[in-house]
Amino acid sequence: MQNPAAGDKRQNTNSPDEALPGRFAQQRPQRVLVQAPQDASLTVTRQPPEHTAEEFYVRQLIRSQLRLGCSVAAGLLALLVGICSLLVFWPVVSNIHLFHIPLPWWVLGVGMYPLIIVAGILYNRAAARNERRYRSISRG
Repeated sequence: MQNPAAGDKRQNTNSPDEALPGRFAQQRPQRVLVQAPQDASLTVTRQPPEHTAEEFYVRQLIRSQLRLGCSVAAGLLALLVGICSLLVFWPVVSNIHLFHIPLPWWVLGVGMYPLIIVAGILYNRAAARNERRYRSISRG
């Protein structure tokens, strides 16, 4: 079977603009008046709030913990990049040796671990403080 619309396109190859308005006018739906029934009530029903205060405080706790974690990670990354750039841009440090091992190896291999441990302890204390604040708000 042939599509009649496809046939129309083939017949009107001389003036394609003439076929378009009529075809679209036939496809356009008729306008319909939409209105509420006469006996419809105009009262608005009250819906419960989407979020409770508890959900709000939980979201705030999650945000504060995420902010704390990102700041500790960014601080450690900045410290590591700073130490590496100091060692690269100050080559005199590379000539210093302790027990036949260059000083940059000592700084990056041994010196970073105490800094990571201190950052972990500080993070743990701050996270516990955030949780204590949340518990005091949620109980009160």
